Amino acid sequence: MARFLMVLQPRAPMAPVELVDALAPLLQRIEAHVDHRTPAHLSALLRGGLEQLRMQLFADVQAKAHGPVLEITLMSQEPMGRGAPQTRAVFDQILVEVSGLAPLQLVFRSDRDGALP
Repeated sequence: MARFLMVLQPRAPMAPVELVDALAPLLQRIEAHVDHRTPAHLSALLRGGLEQLRMQLFADVQAKAHGPVLEITLMSQEPMGRGAPQTRAVFDQILVEVSGLAPLQLVFRSDRDGALP
């Protein structure tokens, strides 16, 4: 099962609901369909890769000592043994899209930084 994670930190103080709301442009561009939403959580379904693999995206606001962060997890049934190339391609697309979200900055990504401490 493929699982990739990124952590986004707001550049200025933001309420949890604002952090989740900041993902709206990203979700639209990757054609993700939100199936559950609370003020501090979001889950969405999307299809990606050559075989239109079904993927799930979760966004959760986590309280940290320096303020809340937004954790985004992308998961699919694709095996990680071969590096999950289809899921990885969608994760890379999300990374590109996240760089355009002005109020948020990328502070961690599991494919580069290893396991979450």
